[in-house]
Amino acid sequence: MQRNNDATVLTPSHQLSSSPRDARPAVAIIANSHTPYRLHLHRRIAREIPWIRLCSLFTHESSNAPWAFTAGEEIGAVQFGQGESCDGQDKAQNALREWRRAGRIIHWMKENQVRFVLMMGYNDAGRMRMIRWCRRNHVPCWLFGDSNIRGDLARGLKAMVKRVVVGRVVNDCDGIFSCGSLGRDYFVKYGADPQHCFYFPYEPDYELIQSQTTEAIDLVRRRFNLEPSRRRLVYSGRLTAVKRVDLLFDAFAQIANERPDWDLVVVGDGNLRQALQGRLTPELASRVTWTGFVDDQATVSALYRLSDALVLPSDYEPWALVINEAAAAGLAIVASNVVGAAAELVRDGYNGRVFPPGDLNALTKCLLEVTDGAKIDAMKAASAVMLADWRKRGDPVDGLRRAMIAGGIREAQ
Repeated sequence: MQRNNDATVLTPSHQLSSSPRDARPAVAIIANSHTPYRLHLHRRIAREIPWIRLCSLFTHESSNAPWAFTAGEEIGAVQFGQGESCDGQDKAQNALREWRRAGRIIHWMKENQVRFVLMMGYNDAGRMRMIRWCRRNHVPCWLFGDSNIRGDLARGLKAMVKRVVVGRVVNDCDGIFSCGSLGRDYFVKYGADPQHCFYFPYEPDYELIQSQTTEAIDLVRRRFNLEPSRRRLVYSGRLTAVKRVDLLFDAFAQIANERPDWDLVVVGDGNLRQALQGRLTPELASRVTWTGFVDDQATVSALYRLSDALVLPSDYEPWALVINEAAAAGLAIVASNVVGAAAELVRDGYNGRVFPPGDLNALTKCLLEVTDGAKIDAMKAASAVMLADWRKRGDPVDGLRRAMIAGGIREAQ
């Protein structure tokens, strides 16, 4: 994350702005770092649940992508990891650091009388320490994880160890927040009570995506030299092996002659970009636009609005916020069936297609169907229906309210 000069990032030495007369219960969300989608959700919580004192506690300063945005004071941000990244560190060397950091966070929560904790993840010693502290001190602690059952591929001894470790964490928490149904099934497998599993999915700023003006969209079209008469598939994400952009390129090559009026836009960057570019013939390369990494959500939203269908062929994807973004932008969606968000936002044959991961023939058939001129517009329109249904079933603010009520935290009458 690249911090703007006007970004508000509080340090552990700074208390949240509160007075003795502020009797609102303090609710802490403990996460790795600021990200644009997390900021949007925290702002929603602060706005829609005003009777709590939201405390957004961030264990690291830097995320794994160089986003630039302003944090804002309303989410109650407190930083516990100045100058540190949450990506690329040696876990063994940092175990003690995480343990000590957890001690500072626990001290802060005691001083600020935190009454409810939402723990984002459980994969380090510090989070384990905080979870156990909550349990010993009768502070309701709900665990969030974006894992999904279709990515749970551990076998043999590894599976046995995982069952013990994850099962213990689940047992130590009062309940579970998952992104969707595949995530709920994952945690139920490890002992979670289905009655204490609520949805708390990642979500983008839907209004920003849907409110792009014609003028703003046209500026982006001209910036990336996108012909107005063409139809487009779009991929948005990192260019890494698990995303299987190579599979997308191979499938696009197979349909290119049958769909001469379709192009492909690649939004994102990564270490496989050069290798992926080398897969394209000169003729096909002329139909692929590379935007590189785009840190501005408005620009990404305009690129979606200039496209017709999102393709996400990942071998594994716990959730995939780009699915939400694509549905909000009115795109048809093609995704592998391991993508968590696709289970909620893609109905096969209705607003897109799903296929088995790694299956080139299946992906090719899916692309042929969604690029059919007689089907694409109906599929695009259907994504709005799917999104509206999901937002009713999977509202994260509603999930948090339900969990707080279960933990005895409710609005005073």
